[in-house]
Amino acid sequence: MNYLQLLYEGRYDELVRETFPILETDKDAERAFLRLFMQKPIVLLLCPHSTMQDLHEEADKGNKYAQYAVARRVCFEADIENALWVSYRQMEAAADQGLPDAIAGLAMTYEFGDIGGVDRAKADLLMEQALEAGSELAKIYRLQEWCFGYRFMDAVPQKAVEMATKWIAEDEAKGIAPNGAWYYYRACAKEAQHGRLAAKEDYKKALDLGMLAAYGDLIISAGYGDSNDTLSQNEEYHAYLLGGMAARYSGAFYLEGARLMQRYATMEEKYYELDISMSNLCDDILTKCHEAIHSLLSQAAYMGDVAAWEQVGDMYLEGTYGYEKSYEKAFTCYSNGVTHDSVSCMEKLWKMMHNHLIDRPIDYVDQVALWGARKDNKRLLAEVVIAKQEGRLSEFADEIEKYYEPVFDAPDFTLDNDDDWMGVIDEMLDEDEDRINDDDSKWDAWA
Repeated sequence: MNYLQLLYEGRYDELVRETFPILETDKDAERAFLRLFMQKPIVLLLCPHSTMQDLHEEADKGNKYAQYAVARRVCFEADIENALWVSYRQMEAAADQGLPDAIAGLAMTYEFGDIGGVDRAKADLLMEQALEAGSELAKIYRLQEWCFGYRFMDAVPQKAVEMATKWIAEDEAKGIAPNGAWYYYRACAKEAQHGRLAAKEDYKKALDLGMLAAYGDLIISAGYGDSNDTLSQNEEYHAYLLGGMAARYSGAFYLEGARLMQRYATMEEKYYELDISMSNLCDDILTKCHEAIHSLLSQAAYMGDVAAWEQVGDMYLEGTYGYEKSYEKAFTCYSNGVTHDSVSCMEKLWKMMHNHLIDRPIDYVDQVALWGARKDNKRLLAEVVIAKQEGRLSEFADEIEKYYEPVFDAPDFTLDNDDDWMGVIDEMLDEDEDRINDDDSKWDAWA
């Protein structure tokens, strides 16, 4: 069975049905199954009424692979609170049976405080156990940290390059196909260091090994090269775009929608300069462009693309690109983005409630801020501390105090001169603030 071909054709449900019965006896099938569930855009497209229902039934019977699969899928459902509990229980059950990727998944629940608050010491311990047990999901988590930074720490792209190269060599020495993620994150690190074109070959190799996210990077690389100025719609660009769409990769639909948005803005500017007699024709063309944008972005959003949910939310919020202005619809879009772990959507959702564009209970406003704080959003971290100082979020007081020690009161926080103080202040201030005070409970959170 050619599992990669099923991926490229977007036949994810068939891949699950082909591999699941033989997971215990066929290592190739086990790797294909587990690697599929590492790719969130794919997991979201599995049929809820057949594939996922069957997996739920198998999970109830105690199958560790089904438990892990259910845990990875259910956490993206709309009822976040209930979904996270279901995901946690299934992940814990699979981890108790020794599935390495489930141990890594359990570590992530403690890392992000999905259930009962953050416990990063336990998260680190579980993640190390998962790595020792050979979890590929744990390796991906570490590569993401090195590529993009985390917990307010800077990225270390060279470390990502070195470890990805090491894991590629280890897989090849075992005679197995390396995980496409090793090439993908090595490419991300190389791009950060040397630009898109330096990373292109690794992105291609990642795609050859089934890492569908590489479609997005290759579309951009083929169309823009190392610049962001002019899109070249060449043969390679279209090949990757159509390939991504055929594989049902949500990012391909989003990127095409974004391209049409740019085209629309250019057309609108030019059309306003034309003779008034052309206005009806221009309006008709712009309307068709609106419709294409709506179709592509909506499709990308419902396939789980968080950038698309955010973009559609922005257009509803501002009433642009033919979208009727609607705070309720913008709120719904951002909420869907939050369901898919978009930190940017968390901040925008919080701002809508904070500015009373949408009214929700203060407990929910604080909860959204807490979600964002746990994902390293500085603005929402500051708001969480304000909530604590005002007597709210008391059940999370220990977590907030433990992980966000006040900057100015930290015992090892020393500066030599006024220039150093000004540098720190400049970094902390955002464009909406004009002063900073010690012990004001807002900026002190930014440790």
